[in-house]
Amino acid sequence: MDRALGNPATARELTELLIPRQGALIAPHQVHGTFMVPGEVSYALPERPEGDGVFLDTPGVEGSLRFADCFPVVLASLAPSPWIAIVHSGFKGAVSNISGTVCENIFSANGRRPAATYAWVGPGIGRRSYNRKQNDPWTKKGLSVFSPENRDVRSADVSFDIGGQIFRQLTDAGLLPENICSLPLCTFERSDIFYSYRNGDMENRLFLLAFLTE
Repeated sequence: MDRALGNPATARELTELLIPRQGALIAPHQVHGTFMVPGEVSYALPERPEGDGVFLDTPGVEGSLRFADCFPVVLASLAPSPWIAIVHSGFKGAVSNISGTVCENIFSANGRRPAATYAWVGPGIGRRSYNRKQNDPWTKKGLSVFSPENRDVRSADVSFDIGGQIFRQLTDAGLLPENICSLPLCTFERSDIFYSYRNGDMENRLFLLAFLTE
């Protein structure tokens, strides 16, 4: 991925030999919001709609997102028919509860059930490595949203467990804890195998690709 420099089209070209293309690629312009892009060809490259998630329920189109400390969240189920959603959730995404918002949208129609859904969370920046100054406006928002077990308040700063908060948001949305897999690796501490924005990776990104097959 070093050669891609965060460009989704280049990243897809670099993976094509191992993972043949399944259709047009959706690669949203990620803005740390809560909008999930539908899995429709009209949203595929060269279009770059703003969004921090992609929902796929039919073959013939690919979804992708990019990460460097923020957390990938993958939701998938076979019921009532196969579907998959990929989500980009960093600190701001966790404050805005993009995971919960995506779940609410998914489970509000077509007989999809949280109890029949599986999730994968991570890798992302860990609790020990993610801290913010006390007087930062977003820190104050985080303190009002993050559950007590997912934050450590000190005199000058606050550490946040983003992955832990995402896990809680998913269980609050109805997913069973045993159906959620959280990868316990920190992208900041393991910059030998992951890209980390806080560790100096300004352009390079991990590339998450998703699709359904017939």
